[in-house]
Amino acid sequence: MNQTVYVIPASDIAGLVPEVVLCGGGVLVLLFEAFAPRLRRWTHPLAVLTTLASMWATATGAPIALGTSSSSFGGQLESSPLTAALSLVILLATLLSVLGSRGFLEREGLAAGEYHALLLWCAAGVLLLTRATGMVTLFVALELLSICLYSLAGYHRRLSVSTEAALKYFLMGAFVSSFVLLGIGLLYGETGSTSLAAIAELFEPGSEPTALALVGLLLLIAGFGFKMSLAPFHAWAPDTYQGAPSPFVAFLSVAPKAASAMVLLRLLTLAGSGRWPELVAALAVLSMLVGNLLALVQRDIKRMLAYSGIAHMGYLLVPLVSPGPAAYEPLVAYLLAYALMNAGAFVVVGMLYSSPGEQHLIADLGGWGYRRPVLAGCLAISMLSLGGIPPTLGFVGKYVIFLHALDHGHLALMLAIVLTSLIGVFYYLRVVYTLYMRPEVRQPAPAASDLSGGLAALLAAAGTLLLGVLPGRLLEWLDLTTRALS
Repeated sequence: MNQTVYVIPASDIAGLVPEVVLCGGGVLVLLFEAFAPRLRRWTHPLAVLTTLASMWATATGAPIALGTSSSSFGGQLESSPLTAALSLVILLATLLSVLGSRGFLEREGLAAGEYHALLLWCAAGVLLLTRATGMVTLFVALELLSICLYSLAGYHRRLSVSTEAALKYFLMGAFVSSFVLLGIGLLYGETGSTSLAAIAELFEPGSEPTALALVGLLLLIAGFGFKMSLAPFHAWAPDTYQGAPSPFVAFLSVAPKAASAMVLLRLLTLAGSGRWPELVAALAVLSMLVGNLLALVQRDIKRMLAYSGIAHMGYLLVPLVSPGPAAYEPLVAYLLAYALMNAGAFVVVGMLYSSPGEQHLIADLGGWGYRRPVLAGCLAISMLSLGGIPPTLGFVGKYVIFLHALDHGHLALMLAIVLTSLIGVFYYLRVVYTLYMRPEVRQPAPAASDLSGGLAALLAAAGTLLLGVLPGRLLEWLDLTTRALS
C-alpha cells in the first residue's frame, strides 16, 4: 500500500525560526517552573533572551537581508521586508513588556513561569498572524494569541477588577471570533479556497462580487477592527486596560493591533476599489473623534490611554484608505512610534501606581515629577510623543501619515487628523502639567528596586527621542523596504 510522505522543505522551517524560538522559550520557562523551582529566578532572564534571539533571527533573516519576498508552507505564510519590519515592532513591544513585568510580578507575589510562557506564545501567535496569507492559518494564529491574551488579562487572579477585565475581553473576543469564522466560511463557500490570492479574484476590476462575498469580507474587517479597538468595536478596551496588569497592557495595546493592521491591509488590497475606501475613511474619522473626545474626560490614566489608543488606530487607518506599497512606510513608521511611546507609558504607569487594585488617577501624579524624576521624565516624553509634539517619534509618525493623505488627495482626512490631534494634545499635556505643576496630593509608594522596569522605560523614552530627532535612517530604511516590495 502506497503511503504519501509529506516533506517540509528546509527553507520553510528556516522561515519559522523566530516563532519556533518564542515557542521553545515558553516551553523551557514552564519546564523550569515545574521541575526546577530553584531556577524560577531565571525565568525572567530566559524570557528576555528568548525575545532578543527572536528579534535577531528576524533581523538577519532573508526578507531583511536580501529585500525579497517569498511564501512558505504551500502559500500559507508570507515572508517579506514588510512582515519582517512589523515583526520587529511586535517583538520590541514584547521586550518592553517582559522587561517591565519583573518588578510588578515580584511585588504582587505572582512571579510564576506561566506569565512569561503565555506572553512568549502570544507573541508567536501575533507573528504568525502578521504573515498569514491563508484563512485557516489566519484563524489558528488568531485563536493562539487570543487564548493567551484572555489568560494574561486576568492573570492577577486575586483582584476582582482583573477578573472582570478578562471576562469582558473573553466574551467580546469569543463573539468576534465567530464573526471572523463566519466571514471565512462565506468566502470559502464562494471560492472553494481559503487562499487570499483566490479570494482576490472575486474582487478584480470588472467582476461583480456576490452579496455573500461582500458580507464575508465585511465580517472579517469587523473582526480585526475589534482587535485594533476601532470605533465602534472598542467597548472592551477601557475596562480591559484598567484591570489587566499594566506591563501586559504595554504588549496588549501594541502587538495585536500591529498584526491586525497587517491583516486589514491584505484584506483591503484584495478588495480593490469600490466603496471600501469610503468605509475605511469613515471608521478612521469615527475612531479619531470617539477616542479623543472620550479620552478628554477620563480621570484614570489607563482609561485615558485606552481611549487615546482608539484615536491612534484611527490615524493608522488613514494609509489604508489607499492600500498599496505607498501605505507601507507610514504604517510601519507609525506602529514603531506607537510601540515605543504607548508601551513605554504603560510600563511607567505600572511602576508608579504600585498598590494592587487602585485607581490610576491622573490627579495623584501631582508633584511626582520631583519625587520620581527619571520615571516622570520617561512618562512625560511618552505623553509628548503620543500628542505628536516634536522632536519626538510620535510627531514623525503623524507627519508621514499626513504626507500620505496629502499625496492621495484625502483633504477631509487631513483636516480630521489636525483637529482631533489638537484635542489629544490637551489631555496629554494635562498629564505633564500635573507631574510638574500641580501640588502633591499624596506620596507615591516607596520606590522598589526594579532595574528591569527602569531599563524598559529608559529604552522606550530614548528610542522615542533619538528616532524623533534623527529620523533619517529610519525613513531611509522604510523607503528601501517599500521599493523592494514595489
